[in-house]
Amino acid sequence: MKKRSCRRTDFEQEQHERAIRVRKMTDAQLCEYLDSLAAGQGQAGPTKEEIVQEFLYELGIRREDGIRVSDQTIRKMKTLARCRGFLPEAEGEE
Repeated sequence: MKKRSCRRTDFEQEQHERAIRVRKMTDAQLCEYLDSLAAGQGQAGPTKEEIVQEFLYELGIRREDGIRVSDQTIRKMKTLARCRGFLPEAEGEE
């Protein structure tokens, strides 16, 4: 059974309004809307490789408490990340 309009939350009401706007679009408007979505579909955020690289870099920085991960351990972690597909194969070490 459908939910009554007066019982919808603000989020549900906003979703409903957006859905109505899309349903009322003409074919030309829909095509334009879908093309704009496809064009803006580039990287929404950092890639998996960038995240792993940044994480490994941050592990090697000595913080105020004096704790850091050794360079040898970071090299081992990079090797494991490459073997498991988290990082691309090494072309040249940075």
